Amino acid sequence: MSGPAPGAAALLALQVLVTAVPLALLPFLGLTVARMSASPALWTALALAAPAVTTLALTPVWTRLAHRASLGSLLLWTGAVSGLSCAMIAVAEHPALLVLARLMQGAAGGGVVLALAFRATGRTSGAGFTRMQQASAAGCLVGPVLGGFAFECDRFGALMLLGGGLTVLAALLAAPALRAVPPEPAAAEGAGRMRGGPLLFAGMCGSASAFAFVAYFPAWATAHDPALYTPGLIGGLHSLSWLAALLILPAWGRGIDAVAPVPALALALVGAGLAFAAIPLGPGLSAIVALRLAQGGLYAGQAPALFAAMDAAGPGRVAGIARARASLTVGQLVGPLAGGLVLAPFGPGGALWAAAGLSLAGAVGLLAARTRPIPSARSRAR
Repeated sequence: MSGPAPGAAALLALQVLVTAVPLALLPFLGLTVARMSASPALWTALALAAPAVTTLALTPVWTRLAHRASLGSLLLWTGAVSGLSCAMIAVAEHPALLVLARLMQGAAGGGVVLALAFRATGRTSGAGFTRMQQASAAGCLVGPVLGGFAFECDRFGALMLLGGGLTVLAALLAAPALRAVPPEPAAAEGAGRMRGGPLLFAGMCGSASAFAFVAYFPAWATAHDPALYTPGLIGGLHSLSWLAALLILPAWGRGIDAVAPVPALALALVGAGLAFAAIPLGPGLSAIVALRLAQGGLYAGQAPALFAAMDAAGPGRVAGIARARASLTVGQLVGPLAGGLVLAPFGPGGALWAAAGLSLAGAVGLLAARTRPIPSARSRAR
């Protein structure tokens, strides 16, 4: 189905907001906690991990809820809980409330509910999921910038309240267009479970690779040429990657539908892995810029391709999408840990090699999926 234009615009805005508002806080989370507590390290670690904890814990819940409630109702839940989380962050004076607010971000279920919403309103799975990823890329681009400006002006609480209010409003405007979408039908127990395993491994590896690279590229850059790679330049290179993602995603959508999602995912993993691997070789700045653009464009295709593949291969659409989201969340935790394990013996360059290896390992894992044909997403009844 295709929702009315206002509903479609509100859905895009909601995806931008639920991405941008948490990212407005993330770079300044440690500084925020330090203002509240004499033991900032522990509370910062808890706040960082909190959304992943509830996201993973509630993965099975969304499968059951989607069979009982309309998509519009679930979208209202996502908007309301996300907005409440923002309000709690705005008024928090103790890190425990900040941790609780971050737990609620994961409990909002935006990763699963919004993926289902974009799938339901897209012409095809590739088109729907790439629109979602475009909105996410826009949120990743503007969130840290807005957060930095608000933090510098001592207006961070106001930004959180504004973001929370706009999130609730966007959900209220987007939900009516989705009320007619019936609850997802229950799938046969165990259907497609084995075929989804290699895809989930690939998704986890791709996410881990990207998060390891983002975590340790600044350390490599400053060690490689501290005079050249200032914080401003490093941040600008990061923004360039998201800009490339934003621009290239429509092409990924067409490719996923035309070629099938599994080959598209493999291409994205191999390309991103090779681009990550080239960085520690120490090319000049112009080559680094080109590689960061390539990394952004290639990484952009991974999540839409994974969601489209799991939409076709999982034990029911909701379970497939929920497991895909969980695999990406696990990757966010695994990547920095894997990079950290090789940082001490091999330095920042070794951490970037680890990031490249994770992406290539995900592509190798897809060989197992190729031994069991996965139907095209277009072959499933919507």
